[in-house]
Amino acid sequence: MYLFFKWLHLVAIISWMAGILYLYRLLIYHAERGASAEIHDLLSLMAKRLYRFITLPAMIIAGVGGAGMIMQNPSLLNTGWLQLKLVCVLAIVVATFYAGRLMRKFAAKERNLPTGLQLRILNEVPTVLMLIVVALAVFRPF
Repeated sequence: MYLFFKWLHLVAIISWMAGILYLYRLLIYHAERGASAEIHDLLSLMAKRLYRFITLPAMIIAGVGGAGMIMQNPSLLNTGWLQLKLVCVLAIVVATFYAGRLMRKFAAKERNLPTGLQLRILNEVPTVLMLIVVALAVFRPF
């Protein structure tokens, strides 16, 4: 069962990261080019579908796969690399929910939204965290 959960976890992470990175990209387009009603509506619909049908389900499935691996080998929770990995994963979860919040704010045409530059910087947060998570899982430094 461990290998099944590992497979599920990896496939879901790939989908989750693709979804979150593309969602931030859609938000950047929205901030920079979403002034016309037609483009606004299209970007809002694309972001909503991406978030609801790919990003969130993939995040949940990644969690199920990870939990399954831990249940197969509970001693992993005593390792420093996994503890740090879980903190980084929590930060990616926060970045995912924040992107969802921004998506709803852009769709509602709220004021005081992040600029394209601010969103480009935010887009790097999940990328950097993903690099750290993968390095921790591969190298298990402590």
